[in-house]
Amino acid sequence: MVLGLAKNRWHVPVQILGTAFMVIGYFLAHAHNGRNYEPHVAHRWFADIIIAAVTIQLGMGVYLKLHIERGILGYIRPFFVKLHKGLGAMIPVIGYVQIVLGVIAILGFCYADHTGQCLAHFIMGSSFMAYGILLLLSLRVGAPWLLRRKKSQEWYDSWVIMLWGIVNTFTEHRWGTAWNHGDYQHTSMGIIWWMAGLAGIILSRNGKRSIIPAILIMLTAAAFQGHAQHVPNSGAIHSYFGYLLMAGGLSRIIEICFVWKEGDFSVSPWQYLPSLMLTLAGVMFMGSTEEQLGYLLVIDVDISSYCNILLSFGFVVFLTAVLLITMWEKLTGYTPLMAGDSYSQVRPQEEAYLQGSDSTFLEDDEDDYENDAVPLKTSVNGHF
Repeated sequence: MVLGLAKNRWHVPVQILGTAFMVIGYFLAHAHNGRNYEPHVAHRWFADIIIAAVTIQLGMGVYLKLHIERGILGYIRPFFVKLHKGLGAMIPVIGYVQIVLGVIAILGFCYADHTGQCLAHFIMGSSFMAYGILLLLSLRVGAPWLLRRKKSQEWYDSWVIMLWGIVNTFTEHRWGTAWNHGDYQHTSMGIIWWMAGLAGIILSRNGKRSIIPAILIMLTAAAFQGHAQHVPNSGAIHSYFGYLLMAGGLSRIIEICFVWKEGDFSVSPWQYLPSLMLTLAGVMFMGSTEEQLGYLLVIDVDISSYCNILLSFGFVVFLTAVLLITMWEKLTGYTPLMAGDSYSQVRPQEEAYLQGSDSTFLEDDEDDYENDAVPLKTSVNGHF
């Protein structure tokens, strides 16, 4: 994906190699005499989605590589350029989903009455982890994209928070059944997210920064620490998760109010803290389902050691994201001249400057594989 976004000449060979490994893995998965999974197992049927996505992506790549510019194939080429880029960015996501489903299938978790609880933990945990990675992207390469649209990161955050809250408000309780404490907790949390998201949208208009998303993260952390638990060691790991989430929210408030300076384009080490804490919290929450914690009691593993293992996975995810972003920067020649501006309000005198700054990471454009990389063009005081 990174090589494709950077238009590097190694993009095609690496994609072919990855496809070859996928084909080998497909046959190995069906060539053993070991454990077989029922058709309804999510890991099994989701494999068909991955195979279809990779096959379509490979086919579009071959078509674009032929550079057909005439006729109907030339007319629809711009559409397939965007589709190829979008699907390429989605393949790591669906690959991650398949890995998670594979771990669940191997352990035999999340069946029957545990399905809903598993979905809640893995979806919410993955959301926090994705949020942390998106904050990292915004910090490192999203500045020009945000500035040209006169929007702050918090404006987009608030929209997602509001929409997520609306969904939670009407889906956490199974209508037609009696209400319980869990229903009250989840539904009330959805209402808080709904209202806080709306407040954040209003306060972060016109590129202004807002601390509403950070405050909501801290309130969510406090709510999870007081959440009713059914497994003896569940309270400890949920408290650990709450501390990480609260640290993420608090560090972001400090970053917005005290670390960030308008006009200062440098990236402070402190600005990595919110992204890191949210990533660690997401991994921690995914590892705290009732069945997982019950299994710890069976194999006699203490909760502290288990938390250390989960944190190790969290650091691996964060490190991988940093390395991939750094690779894209190196391949494209991107310089973080405007990185600090990702949280800056747009002034009229900056308009001309922004027209000359670009971030190909978030923009669609025609593919060009003749060069190893297409450098990012920036202008300072009218000079390129």
